[in-house]
Amino acid sequence: MKHLFLAVLMAASLVSCSSNDDTTTPQQNNPIQTVYFHPPQWIQGSWKISNTSTTYFKFTNDDFILVTPYTSYKAILEQTAATGQPAKVVEQISDYYYEFTITAGASSGQYKFKKISDTKIQWVGSTPFFLDKE
Repeated sequence: MKHLFLAVLMAASLVSCSSNDDTTTPQQNNPIQTVYFHPPQWIQGSWKISNTSTTYFKFTNDDFILVTPYTSYKAILEQTAATGQPAKVVEQISDYYYEFTITAGASSGQYKFKKISDTKIQWVGSTPFFLDKE
């Protein structure tokens, strides 16, 4: 009986020490990247107010930029989100309209653009402006 107890004890210690059960891999906390803007292809590029040489807006595949003074709304939203405040863009996209509402913290703004041609859009607001593609 004594030998049986020792054999069981030795077998249990060999089994529990025979290998490393830790098969988990360390988790990486990669930052979550959110794409806030999805401008349609027809509006991507730089736009200036008609009959001027000053670029006013720039649309990339994932950003909306006010050129003067330089303001990347993607950067503003990322900074706002990093502080734990609300940061979002609600978009409506079609072949002829691109409109969106930006919410960054307690502030929000709405923009609406209408496609006139491949090289001209209208910024629809209280005072509509026409913009030419550069």
